[in-house]
Amino acid sequence: MKETEPPHKELEVLPRTGEIYRALVASSWDAILGVNRKGTIIFWNKGAEQTFGYSTDEILGQPVTKLMPEKHREGHTKELRAFLSGNCGGTGIIEFEALRKDGSKFPVELSLSIEQQNGKFVGLAIGRDITEREQMEQALMESAERYCNLFANSLEAVFSADIEDNILVGNKALEKLCGYCLEELTEMKPTNILPPESREYISKQVERMLSADEPISSTVHEIFRKDGKKILIEQYLNFIKRKGTIVGFQGAYRDITERNKTAEQLKSSFINLAKTVSRVIESCDPYTAGHQQRVAELARLVGENMGLAEDMVERLYLNGLLHDIGKISIPTSILTKPGELAEEEWALIRAHTKQGYNILKDANLPWPVADVALQHHERLDGSGYPNGITGDKLSLEVNILAVCDVVEAMSSHRPYRPAMTTTDILKELKDGRGTKYNASVVDVMLPMIESGEFKSMWNFRNSRSTATEGLCA
Repeated sequence: MKETEPPHKELEVLPRTGEIYRALVASSWDAILGVNRKGTIIFWNKGAEQTFGYSTDEILGQPVTKLMPEKHREGHTKELRAFLSGNCGGTGIIEFEALRKDGSKFPVELSLSIEQQNGKFVGLAIGRDITEREQMEQALMESAERYCNLFANSLEAVFSADIEDNILVGNKALEKLCGYCLEELTEMKPTNILPPESREYISKQVERMLSADEPISSTVHEIFRKDGKKILIEQYLNFIKRKGTIVGFQGAYRDITERNKTAEQLKSSFINLAKTVSRVIESCDPYTAGHQQRVAELARLVGENMGLAEDMVERLYLNGLLHDIGKISIPTSILTKPGELAEEEWALIRAHTKQGYNILKDANLPWPVADVALQHHERLDGSGYPNGITGDKLSLEVNILAVCDVVEAMSSHRPYRPAMTTTDILKELKDGRGTKYNASVVDVMLPMIESGEFKSMWNFRNSRSTATEGLCA
């Protein structure tokens, strides 16, 4: 059987601990130097040569004060002597400004220890140039200072809250916005400034934010100030994460109460202008007076019953007011002509869609009213005019206005025909459902017609208008 050498045999060829230690010290990139109790340098490695610029021959036997600038020498010497007078085994760390051979100065960190070797005292120091570290620390301090100034002096209300919704940090603008100081907000919890409806809304938004793991770009809701005044704010929220875990939120508040009032006034003025334009058009055609207003009201009702967003419902109403604006180009003699119209006359009437588009296309409006004016007589199967557009090329707004326009026109008297019956209207919609007309719109419209909802709505509007006119008379 072959004999094997014991596993510990190889250790006998390794250098002894002292040899390893001396090799590590000699090759270290850190400056390692030794001094006696008098402060004379008695050891100097390659790292020290690189750091301070002195060779071993040049520095050994020199006082350690040779490595200190004149202006700091006295203070540094006292600090070093105080340490060197300590007991064996003592350790410490000091930072001071050091001096290189070429006269340049740099910050250095010294890790000190007191040892005894062969009965002799040795103070060992491991030095490291910390210029980059101090530069980074200074940059971080300046960055933090800029951030704090930006935070404190921001005109917007800025806050930071932990996951339990306690205010941690806020600026003066936040106190001004809410009327509460930060201590009061922390004590009462920020959710207490929210009306019940806003509280529920924000709670849902935060839940959505947590589940989607993405910030809320913007939410608009109301809050109560300390004086009891309710204001409308725009809020931005984002996560505060540590090691991948959400620990809080940060964000900003902006008071948009006045801005919202101005926007509402502008919107109201614009709608009133659209109503005026609508009345001007209908003054040319007494037989269709009120048509655009009724289509607008019907479109808004359909939008609400379909559960569309408030912004879309408003767009439908405005489109209804302006969809027939091109009729202003049609001679009154044709609009009011009794009996059947000739083909040439029908061609002029059909041209009102293109005329409406030409009137509205250059208007700087936030909604595509020109396209709706152009396309409200188009049909899903391409049987409409002016361009025979089909299917999904027609927007939902166009599909809704098309159905509302048909229903209102069929239910109203025209010079060339009497008003059609409810049965006729229902048959037209049912026959054209999914082919000529959008099925979803028809499905909402049918019960409105069958229940008389849209007729009731018009009667209410007309009675209110009549009452207003009577007051003004």
